[in-house]
Amino acid sequence: MDVITTHINSDFDAIASMVAAKKFYPDAIAVFSGSQEKSVRDFLAKYPPDITFHKIKKIDRKNISRLILVDVKNRGRIGQFSEILDKRGLIIHIYDTHPPSAEGIKGQKEVIEPVSATTTIFIEMIKQKKIHISPAEATLFALGIYEETGSLIFPSTTVRDITAAAYLLKKGANLNVVSNYITRELAPEEIELLNDLVHAARDYIIHGLRIKIARASRDRYIGDIASLAHKVQGIEDVDALFLLVMMEDKIYIIARSRVAGADVSEIIKPFHGGGHPTAASAVVRDLSLEETEEKLVTILKEKIRPVKTLKDIMTSPVKTIRWDNTIKTAELTMTRYGVNVLPVIKGNIYKGIISREAVEKALFHGFGRSKASEFCTTDAFTVTLDTPIHEVESLMIEQNQRFMPVIKNEHIIGAITRTDLLRSLYESLLRKDRIAQESVFRKSFIGKNVSSDMKDTFPGEVFNILKLSGEVAKALNCSAYLVGGSVRDLLRGESNLDIDIVIEGDGILFAQTLGKRLRAKVKTHQRFSTAVVISDSMKFDVATSRTEYYESPAALPKVEISSIKKDLYRRDFTINTLAIKLNPDNFGQLLDFFGGQRDIREKTIRVLHNLSFIEDPTRAFRAVRFSERFGFKLSKHIINLIKNAVRINLFDKLSGSRLYDELNLLFLETKPSKTIKRLSELDLMKFIHPNLELTRELEETFEAIQETFAWFKLLFLEEEINKAHLFLMALFEGLKTHEREKALQRLAVPPRAKKEILEGINQSNVVFSRLQNVLKEEKLIYNTFQPLSLSTILFIIAKAKDEQQKKALSLYLTTLRKIKPVLTGKDLKDMGYLPGPLFNKIFKAILEARLEGKIKSREEEEKFVKKHFHD
Repeated sequence: MDVITTHINSDFDAIASMVAAKKFYPDAIAVFSGSQEKSVRDFLAKYPPDITFHKIKKIDRKNISRLILVDVKNRGRIGQFSEILDKRGLIIHIYDTHPPSAEGIKGQKEVIEPVSATTTIFIEMIKQKKIHISPAEATLFALGIYEETGSLIFPSTTVRDITAAAYLLKKGANLNVVSNYITRELAPEEIELLNDLVHAARDYIIHGLRIKIARASRDRYIGDIASLAHKVQGIEDVDALFLLVMMEDKIYIIARSRVAGADVSEIIKPFHGGGHPTAASAVVRDLSLEETEEKLVTILKEKIRPVKTLKDIMTSPVKTIRWDNTIKTAELTMTRYGVNVLPVIKGNIYKGIISREAVEKALFHGFGRSKASEFCTTDAFTVTLDTPIHEVESLMIEQNQRFMPVIKNEHIIGAITRTDLLRSLYESLLRKDRIAQESVFRKSFIGKNVSSDMKDTFPGEVFNILKLSGEVAKALNCSAYLVGGSVRDLLRGESNLDIDIVIEGDGILFAQTLGKRLRAKVKTHQRFSTAVVISDSMKFDVATSRTEYYESPAALPKVEISSIKKDLYRRDFTINTLAIKLNPDNFGQLLDFFGGQRDIREKTIRVLHNLSFIEDPTRAFRAVRFSERFGFKLSKHIINLIKNAVRINLFDKLSGSRLYDELNLLFLETKPSKTIKRLSELDLMKFIHPNLELTRELEETFEAIQETFAWFKLLFLEEEINKAHLFLMALFEGLKTHEREKALQRLAVPPRAKKEILEGINQSNVVFSRLQNVLKEEKLIYNTFQPLSLSTILFIIAKAKDEQQKKALSLYLTTLRKIKPVLTGKDLKDMGYLPGPLFNKIFKAILEARLEGKIKSREEEEKFVKKHFHD
């Protein structure tokens, strides 16, 4: 005998799954293992399905040969059916959505899917097998999905649940009926119970999460307590809710959670309950309400994981100052690293903190040579990694302490700053408010997990390497982050496989360890604490997190080891300061310290601080590049900062090679005709050469080069040229000869590139002077253009105005330049000719004859040679 059953307190998902299971097990009988919720009983009474439900007491369990379990796999939740689970020869099939567990029932067939409703699993099977369902059945199935997903709005709802619901609507599901049973009015006894639960609720703060436990008792059974949990959850702003209701001789536990740190399916397990991470339930016997709550609180303290730990929000490592350093040194250090507080250490032992206010007052009173230890605060509060975040928040706010040292064995290992604290509080606020006011276009918020976006965007190999990187980092007790353009473009909805990983820890050790796991080659740079990992199909950069400072405007930065936050702060623009954590515990967590998401959303380029262009003037050119490349606008503030950098003439201090590199990227990554106009508007062209100016002719040449290059790439995919050099030819063509030399020298253009640019300008002018005379004969066209480089020819095409000129140039590129003799040196030797200067004469003569149309085949070449070159 085959039996289909579900858990002891059947809801709509359970009943709907039983009815759906009959479609696949037509000879099985449906048996209730316990009771049904009141709303389910009311529905079955009014809309009885086409199958008969049996009570367990009327079934001879000894005759059961196959047990089909739906929406359950917990031994303690199937009533008397648990007594036959160990029966020899019993076949068990399980259809469920609850995560696997050690205590779960094991079946010969298990269909466990990560969806919200078990009904969804059966609807997908029904759809695949094209099994007919009636509108009445579709309505019952819809009830199962809508109840389990909170009418498709619970966070646990999946795309598959929604797709299944849409399919049921096509099959005639009646949403009026669904609405009547999902959003029904509460009965008087339920309202009274809800009132008792709300007033009796107790709040617990456990690992920073707000937990509410409400308990009540009734003499007789009241069904559908789960709906009351939704009501209480809508009233109370809590992270997790537990209802404990004693009815008759049992205590029913209904659990709901809004946060990943409180997995109620795990919390309920010791009570032999089960469910999902966000919704679970259990039935308790032989304990009082007080004992149940006490046991629950103990379990909560063991099971709840903090959403964030102190290590997650602290800044580490921290810049310190020695106790015997002078006050003047303290001031210089604060300015260099952009900090307002410095921990004071003696040896490696923490002694106190010194603030900028204290330093400035000491300097004002003439104590610049005094020791930092003489003015530091030695009684400032400190915390350890074990200190709960909410305690740190209270200390910093109540004690008005803006910098909280994190101490371990008398050593400072990190610090909580006011910014760290505010960000933590803000993230908590967003989480508790559930981002209700977010528009549909705002896809992200601070702390969002983007692992699913990563999986969808990156190729499988890249995604797996990122996962492995996090595992390696965890094993080495360090933190790994994906940073840079790949993160920025991920949020922009584009794929960028320029992978950069930053390590809080030893970046080189990480790269070497990861290289071994991947069997990849690793190139290290000890001086910069960086490495490149090169596998068979890809390569990516690894760097130790660092900070930097500039000893003078436009100088190259000095780099030191630091935290991920400081590492991101040294970046050029806010859109490039995003990072994704790769460690397994937080894989995919997005870090946004500086508003990068906001600026991507608003399509705006912003700098991180007001001295950005003073420290590195190339950022002005880079700002234009990103603006034009992504279609972003430059913020009003950034435009003012660029104008100020132009006014104080900082760009003359910029090294030529850096400016040359940036110009190359500008011309390669953007539409140059628009970019050069933007550079002119910002008065930046004069720093390439003071006599450069934007003319209409130059704009037209830039546009013509872009069109010519696009045409060329369509025809000649295998040939590579540097497109940027074509635009540099156009840019410098209007300068005098000595000015071109000076401009190229200013840019420190490499010799080979310099030669290509100058030859392109000079040769194009020479060719143009006699171009009209060579258009009529293919031989003359060939001889004119054959000595020229490909870039020079493309530059000439772009400059050509006459259609005949363009046709001649196109003919050369597409046809004439490919013409060559078929005969080889070996063929000539076989024909009796001796190698030497004669061979060149023969080949040249053959080529000219082909260009003149006199020869078209190998045979004709042989005849031509024999006729004109005797032995």
